[in-house]
Amino acid sequence: MNLTTKIFAVMLVLCMMCAVMIGCDKTPDTPNTPGDNNTENGTQAPSADSNVTQYGNYSTDKPVKTLEEIFADQIKFTEDTYATGSTYSDEKIAHVYKIADCIANYEKYVEEYGVQEQLEELYAQTGFTLDLGFGAAMIKHYIDMSGDTYDYTDTMAELLAHPKVSAAQSTCISAAMKAAENLVKDGQNGIAVNQDKPMNFSSLKTQDGTIYYALGTYHTMADLSNVQRNGDTLSATVTFRIVDYYDWAEDYVTPEFTSYLEKLDDNYRMLVGEMVDMPTLEGFCQADLAQLHYAGFAQNFLAHGTVVYNVTWTAGQSFDQATVTPAQ
Repeated sequence: MNLTTKIFAVMLVLCMMCAVMIGCDKTPDTPNTPGDNNTENGTQAPSADSNVTQYGNYSTDKPVKTLEEIFADQIKFTEDTYATGSTYSDEKIAHVYKIADCIANYEKYVEEYGVQEQLEELYAQTGFTLDLGFGAAMIKHYIDMSGDTYDYTDTMAELLAHPKVSAAQSTCISAAMKAAENLVKDGQNGIAVNQDKPMNFSSLKTQDGTIYYALGTYHTMADLSNVQRNGDTLSATVTFRIVDYYDWAEDYVTPEFTSYLEKLDDNYRMLVGEMVDMPTLEGFCQADLAQLHYAGFAQNFLAHGTVVYNVTWTAGQSFDQATVTPAQ
């Protein structure tokens, strides 16, 4: 064997040895399967040495947001525009204010003109009510012009009885639960998971005047305290908030709103006739209510309502699937 052949043979042996060593060191790729570090639905649980504090709009190292922080831009807008002057004539502003007053003080008009029985008969026959309940209370607060924060915690049950609001609550809390699954490690307890930005929802497409006048476009927040995790079982105290900046858009009109007002106009007039000095609602829209703010006849305000739950769930479950009890 000549020298060239020997060198080639040595190189061949070395290459074969390297190939064997590389093959022994390589670990085959395997898919994630349920086990120590994965929930059954494939959600990645944080590892023991994980220091992640943020998941989407949720964090473990930031305090609960205040209403003033959430709506800082809207508050500034109100301060800049309140009573700057409406584009409406004084006559039209007076007309719009009268409409708002009739909506806000429904009970006063019913008592003053003695039409309760007729209203009950109308509701029995058609299912239509002129009583906007909680919505009327919000309009009243708007035209009373105090600007004080409105707390509707005592009427949260009424709001949450509405399917759209109940669904919004479920969506919001489920997202917070998902964040906790991704932020809280197995064996940890007493952790807070707070929402940084609100979720936005809208009741503008509902013909339910109560919920429309009460909320319109609204926002939700779900903050979790005392989160505890044992494997895939988690529990927390959940503070759910509906938060809102009560204002009216200048340039937003919906067919549903117009239809509701037409019913309000027709039925009110049919019921009480000429006894009530009720202005016509023809052409009335959200922009009209917004103009009351600019004219200094109404004032935007912060509003919120809170409900607290004790929630226990298995990773991957939604709020609707969890065990939920009212917090004491």
